[in-house]
Amino acid sequence: MSFLFSWRRRMGDIARVRRITEVLVRNGLGFLVQQLALDRFLPRFGRARRLRAEQAASRRTMPERLRRTLEELGATWVKLGQFLSGRADLLPPAYIEELSKLLDAAPPVGIEQVREVIVREMGLPVEDLFARFDDVPIASASIGQVHRAQLPSGQEVVVKVQRPGIEAQVEADLNLLLGQARFLERRSEAMREQNVVAIVEEVARSLREELDYQREGRNAERLRANLASDPRFVVPGVCWDLTSRRVITLEYLEGIKFNELKRLEAAGYNLPSIAHVAVEGYLAQIFEDGFYQADPHPANLLVVDERIGILDFGNVGQLTESQKQLLSDMFLQILDEDVEGLARTIVKMGTSLTRPSLEGLERDLQRLLVRYWGVSLEGLAVGEMVADIFKAARLHKIFLPADLVQLARTILTMEGTGLALDPNLVLVEALRPYAVRLVRRRLSPILAGRRALRVMRQTADLVEDLPRRVDTLWDQLEAGELRFGIELQHLSAMISKVNSMVNRVVYAILVAALIVGSSLILLGGREAWVLPILGIGVPVAQIAFLGAVLAGAWLLISIVRSRTL
Repeated sequence: MSFLFSWRRRMGDIARVRRITEVLVRNGLGFLVQQLALDRFLPRFGRARRLRAEQAASRRTMPERLRRTLEELGATWVKLGQFLSGRADLLPPAYIEELSKLLDAAPPVGIEQVREVIVREMGLPVEDLFARFDDVPIASASIGQVHRAQLPSGQEVVVKVQRPGIEAQVEADLNLLLGQARFLERRSEAMREQNVVAIVEEVARSLREELDYQREGRNAERLRANLASDPRFVVPGVCWDLTSRRVITLEYLEGIKFNELKRLEAAGYNLPSIAHVAVEGYLAQIFEDGFYQADPHPANLLVVDERIGILDFGNVGQLTESQKQLLSDMFLQILDEDVEGLARTIVKMGTSLTRPSLEGLERDLQRLLVRYWGVSLEGLAVGEMVADIFKAARLHKIFLPADLVQLARTILTMEGTGLALDPNLVLVEALRPYAVRLVRRRLSPILAGRRALRVMRQTADLVEDLPRRVDTLWDQLEAGELRFGIELQHLSAMISKVNSMVNRVVYAILVAALIVGSSLILLGGREAWVLPILGIGVPVAQIAFLGAVLAGAWLLISIVRSRTL
């Protein structure tokens, strides 16, 4: 039975790969099919049709072809594109701009399938759960679609239902993506340096979390609690008795979305004021709470009476206290034109397989930031500047945590949303107070005292544990079980060279032995060995001597060619 299941899954994977290759070819990305060794999944016939498709696609730019391909392939690939749209350290600006247009939309699922999912998750028919359930969805995306409904209590809600079979499709796509990422890293040093597998694994983690609607509900509850004290914001509540892994029910917020500018103006709202409040709220989420909704797209923000409502909690970001402190240092160092301090902060932010050159990083940052220094605050693009700084870090093999990379994308999106409402928005002016506040908090006597107490507690634990550790070390020393681990850089290369040297020495000894042995045989007067029965004489000594001369000549030539003389 397990064999049959495995075989069916394998056939499904092959069908999925074949469809992906056909979509790539249809959108003019046939060269990727060859580079990824996927051309074996294409039918042998239909070459003329593929050529016509490539000619038609050639009228579009390469970034546009990539975007259309990802949209056609569905949920996993759209999420990959959205992730890459925030990675200015990986892709050129033209690709970033095009991938930012990705639409996560899909034809709606039939209402009967939606009702089946709800019944399977909730255990009751839709009519028993809701007083009204609208059959026509108000939104339809690649992972799920949203329906309006009304509870028996009269409360208006929205119900997001996951598409049937989407989890299996996403897992199949993720497995394919991971397999291709590993394939690319094996074939290309450049791909290994870009850490392609880690990028795909981060996309996989984010997408799997987004498939869990209970996690999305917890995100909404946490953000709602964080913003409860600020009357300018509203976050919909979660109806937990109507929420599961594949269904989430939220309070319905009636309002006007940020992308409906004409409706906002007609309703008499002050757009610059809305932009400033939204930016301040997001900066408070980032720098004070360290927990924020990571996609401040205009469609995810709306004006509800005099408050700003936030929607979509599948994609959130989190920052540790140390990351918030480093971010505050970074922004202040940018504003103060402190390149040396900025370079040290970036090194602290990330990880590196080798020791990065601070001098080289400082030079690159200096050249980069010359473009921004001296520019008026009104003309300073903060999101673009942060993306450029992170790109410089990656060029020096400094890999920043996914949380910080996600934050760069969030700031870029937030800045674009704010500027759409208020073209005169100055993000730097809003940023500086939060950065200064974090620095002051770090230097406050209360926090300094807490840090001192923490260090004293750790020191006391170390002193208390020291006798036991010394006793254990002494026991290992007496029993002869003490081992030292020493790691030498380039050890494998050194061992390979030593092996080569030893092999040559052994080879030379064997050649010399053959020469000496054959010479002794000749001096002994034995010129030939007679084979038994056949009675044929074989000049063994002469053959061995000639072979030794040829082998010695080959050894000498190989040494000369390797330039080790």
